Amino acid sequence: MNRAPKILLVDDNPVVLLRTALLLRGAGHEVVEASNGVQGIELAHRESPDLVLLDVMLPDINGVEVCRIMKCSPGLQNTFVVLMSHSEISSAHQVTGLEAGADSYIARPIESRELIARVEAILRIQQAESALRSAHDELEQRVEDRTVELSHANTALRDEIEVRRQREDEIRDSRERLRALALRLVEIQEEERRFIAHELHDEIGQLLTNLKILLDLALRQPGEGGRPLISQSVELASELLDRVRQMSLNLRPQMLDDLGLMPALEWHFKRHEKQTGITVLFRHSKLPEGLPKTLETAVYRIIQEALTNVARHANVLEVTVRLWADSEALGVQIEDKGKGFDPEEAIARGTSSGLAGMRERALLLGGQFTIESTPGNGAILTIELPLRSATPNPKRSPDPV
Repeated sequence: MNRAPKILLVDDNPVVLLRTALLLRGAGHEVVEASNGVQGIELAHRESPDLVLLDVMLPDINGVEVCRIMKCSPGLQNTFVVLMSHSEISSAHQVTGLEAGADSYIARPIESRELIARVEAILRIQQAESALRSAHDELEQRVEDRTVELSHANTALRDEIEVRRQREDEIRDSRERLRALALRLVEIQEEERRFIAHELHDEIGQLLTNLKILLDLALRQPGEGGRPLISQSVELASELLDRVRQMSLNLRPQMLDDLGLMPALEWHFKRHEKQTGITVLFRHSKLPEGLPKTLETAVYRIIQEALTNVARHANVLEVTVRLWADSEALGVQIEDKGKGFDPEEAIARGTSSGLAGMRERALLLGGQFTIESTPGNGAILTIELPLRSATPNPKRSPDPV
């Protein structure tokens, strides 16, 4: 100990009390004195002594009972108590005192040197037990702290496992989407080939056949007789040229490459309104210059497909298209007030390949695709595509003069 041990001395004999106090102080101990049991209990609570030397025969409360009270009091359970007596020194009396919680029992009279030696020995035991309790408490605290750390580590590990599981699910979903997209691309290619083959065989081929027949007949007519046939041939050639131009525009409008997204969209809206009778309200902000070609193409195709879906299913005369951009993303929104539908059901059942295609286009460019629609309440389709994911277009060359 860095400080002198504190001893509470409780004895109703003033002479013994004084002599014992002087003896203990002479041995280097701090001594607190009490002359009865009540005072001893009060001083024990107030002074928190390291050791209590307690006379058994006290005027108010028997020392054994005082010991029992101290050992049952909060804060005093670990205080060392030594009972001392001149008269009650039999084995039975000592057992009674020890059963009351006393840590030792000294029979009087006792020589001064022996008393000091016993006190020192008891204090060493008390110090060892105190150190042991401190070490135990420290160990308990360390165990508790380590348990908390392990709990946090386990929580973090579970979170990490959950994050990895989610990422694995996302990767698996992405692979499934890519597989579905690959299949869809093959289907689209086949559909486009069938469409082109149909147009070439049934439309263009028929017109060319008729044109050839008319020209053959015109060549066989003498003089001016073939002129009406030639006029019909010219009309067929004009119709044929218009069909070829329409096919080219359906495949990809040239102005998207030559002039950019905004002029191509405005042209498409006018063409769509002329073909379907649906008015397109176009709301847009200024777009950045030099947008990536992949981004322009994706936006154009998404809007084209969305307007086709509106014309087929929404049963409306008006649709709103919004286009905006900031430093991070390009946003597109198509809204109609038509019949509406259940988007998840439509995609899950495969009844809307257009929706699936638009979503895949957005996801492949790292964008977000959302649909807000319920039966009877119209539909709002919103796409946001990041601007950082592609290289800007090179500066367009001017049109040839």
